[in-house]
Amino acid sequence: MMKKYELPLVLRAGEDIEPVKESVKAILQKHGAQIEAEDVWGTRKLAYEIDNEREGYYLILILEVTPQALEKITSEFRLNSDILRYLFIKIKETQKK
Repeated sequence: MMKKYELPLVLRAGEDIEPVKESVKAILQKHGAQIEAEDVWGTRKLAYEIDNEREGYYLILILEVTPQALEKITSEFRLNSDILRYLFIKIKETQKK
């Protein structure tokens, strides 16, 4: 069963960020995730240095994916050096009255 998640990402900031964004989306779609919304925060200074980077590109995605696919997505994210940080946050379904 598909569940809704919010996925904030901090990507390695560079001159051409589009291929990095597309690779993240390709990983998600490969495992059946459906991206519903995308919120771009752009390049911002990091609170602390991550992987010798002082700035990161912030991207927040709202997506639907099965819990089983999250493990596969997470393992691919770990291998991608352009993804500095990520976090899957489950969105609670609102009950209809």
